Amino acid sequence: MNLSRPRTLPPPLAAPATAPARPGRAGRAPRPGAGGRRALLVSALLLNVTAASAASLQVFVLGSDGRPAPDTAVLVLPAAGPMAATPAAQPAVIVQKDLRFMPYLTVVPPGSLVRFVNRDSFDHHVRSVAGGPLGSVPPVKDFEFRLAAARGGVESSAELKFESPGAVALGCHIHGSMRGHVLIAPAPYQAVTDAAGRVLFPDIPNASAEIRLWHPDQLVEQPVRRVNLGGRVEQELTLNFAPRRRPTPRP
Repeated sequence: MNLSRPRTLPPPLAAPATAPARPGRAGRAPRPGAGGRRALLVSALLLNVTAASAASLQVFVLGSDGRPAPDTAVLVLPAAGPMAATPAAQPAVIVQKDLRFMPYLTVVPPGSLVRFVNRDSFDHHVRSVAGGPLGSVPPVKDFEFRLAAARGGVESSAELKFESPGAVALGCHIHGSMRGHVLIAPAPYQAVTDAAGRVLFPDIPNASAEIRLWHPDQLVEQPVRRVNLGGRVEQELTLNFAPRRRPTPRP
């Protein structure tokens, strides 16, 4: 009878040794793995989509005399239908300084706060008055209050909320020549032209839109311009009248 020798079991297989990491070149970051590359690709695509969906719109406004029209409200609304205009996150500020309301025209969405500040060394009133060149446009909000003079670096101020769309002309009982204007406009994009009659909306969706103008001196509504926004768009619009020239502020 042949006796077989007991078989010796082979030793367990050892885990394969990990190859040492190859030293990277100086100044070069390690390359991301497959998951990292996918995340970078998704981020890049999102950035491209965001950039592709935004446009810039620059508007130049002229009077009927061909001169730049400052203090003109430029309102941009989507042509497809109404778009909610949320109240401003911070109060708009109107300053009484050198017997003037500054800025002359302020535009806010409905529900926004406006803060009135007196920086003159004498008292002022702030009151709502009829607007329009003939005083035929009643204010959408009636108010009147007094602001004490600024003394010792302390300014007096008061805030009002404007909820209803429309216009309010501003006056002062004490100084009858002072005039200012507030336009409450339910437009998602709004601005006031500068001294060159220009406004810029740097980030606005690519879409069909309507551009509407409003000026404190207008007798009738202005024509509406319809545009297709995409990339960089420039538009030149002309008022149907020539605005009055306001005198240069006195020092």
